[in-house]
Amino acid sequence: MVMLVGLRAALVAACTAVAAGLFAAPAPALAPEALKERIERATSAAVRTADDGAVRQFYAKRDFRPLWLSGPRPSEHGAALLAALAAASEHGIDPARYGMPQLEQRAAGSPSGVDAELELALTRAFLAYATDISSGVIENPRRRLGRSNAEPKRWQAMRLLEGMAGSDNPATFLRELPPDRERYDALKGALARYRELERNGGWPMVSRGPVLKPGMRGRRAAELRRRLMATGELVQADTSDVFDEAVTAAVKRFQRQHGLIDDGAVGAETLAEMNVPVAARIEQIVINLERQRWLGGHLDGRYIYLNIADNALKLVEDGKTVHVARVIVGKPYQQTPVFSATVTQIEVNPYWNVPHSIAVKELLPVIRRNPGYLSANDYLLLTRSGDNSSAVNPHAVNWVAIGPDNFPFHIRQRPGAKNALGRLLLRMPNPHNVFLHDTPSRTLFERGARFFSHGCMRVENPMRLALLLLAGQD
Repeated sequence: MVMLVGLRAALVAACTAVAAGLFAAPAPALAPEALKERIERATSAAVRTADDGAVRQFYAKRDFRPLWLSGPRPSEHGAALLAALAAASEHGIDPARYGMPQLEQRAAGSPSGVDAELELALTRAFLAYATDISSGVIENPRRRLGRSNAEPKRWQAMRLLEGMAGSDNPATFLRELPPDRERYDALKGALARYRELERNGGWPMVSRGPVLKPGMRGRRAAELRRRLMATGELVQADTSDVFDEAVTAAVKRFQRQHGLIDDGAVGAETLAEMNVPVAARIEQIVINLERQRWLGGHLDGRYIYLNIADNALKLVEDGKTVHVARVIVGKPYQQTPVFSATVTQIEVNPYWNVPHSIAVKELLPVIRRNPGYLSANDYLLLTRSGDNSSAVNPHAVNWVAIGPDNFPFHIRQRPGAKNALGRLLLRMPNPHNVFLHDTPSRTLFERGARFFSHGCMRVENPMRLALLLLAGQD
């Protein structure tokens, strides 16, 4: 848009000059010497950014010709960049982070092409924007949000600069920066829709009361109908106060979209989700856009994508989902962390080395009452971690003298039907010591909300997943 306005203004000015018989000298382009001097001065200052070396090297390779400016106006690359910066709010990012709208005003109001300061400012803005969009905004080296832990895998500044400069379509280059474009673009679309809903006043609340069920009628059924119409689950536009079949189908759609059991009735959980304000939903979408950006550099052609909130796992190959499974994840007070890791080993019939925290908080009180609990559940009491030969008889231990602060043992569970890891363990080294594994408690997969673990991820049908992962491996 900026580029089109500039071209139109230039065309009008040219026509006026011809009509008057006047011929003005063209504005001078940005001299390479001026740009070189400004870049060397900026990158040699006492305070440097991590990208200074790349900026200096990039411009030296192109003999200090500007990338963003062409005479008094932005070049094609500059116009694409300014348009992207102006639209940063579509990604849930404030354009002011990149110096907007002041940067756009400077580019539009430059009286001549001799503006090394502006060229360098645009370069800085581009690197900040491209890095944020491709790998995330939060700058802590080990970015944390709750139990999130995403190792930054940022694109190198030289790769970004050369990619942009070498692109025949800079606008397309900028659009393709986010990772996992399918999910990311879906979130962007949702953000736009919910912001529009917010501008229109949000959605009506459904009053509290008994469970709303199909066939009921009255004021609350009419409120429910208006609520579902606001977000599009119900397209039947009328003012009826009957909880009919169309409303039932719409309630089920809403429940599936929000990870609820789709029974078609509006109980406490469904009502709570319906009455979340639109502003809170927008905040959730903005946070999830950032989480998607954290995937930058982590996703290859083949990956496992586990949605903790949705209790679901997908195996994706070349952009296509080839396997879906239900999962059990951490309890609310022992949440599964958000992180990226690589599966390095598949172990059949694994031992379970019980973490110390679980041993002293959960098993020790039981053992003190009944030392036979260990052998009855295939546990070994070890003096050396992982060494079965160091096993001791739990009945020979003076448990009265043992507490959480002086617990000297390691507990290990043998492979078998009672093993907490089940029959299969997918190891993936990570700082949280959590894994994907089987479980002997398979009936829990039938539950709607599956938050039962200590943080590890129990997978439905893990053998199927393992065989798919091993396919084509040496």
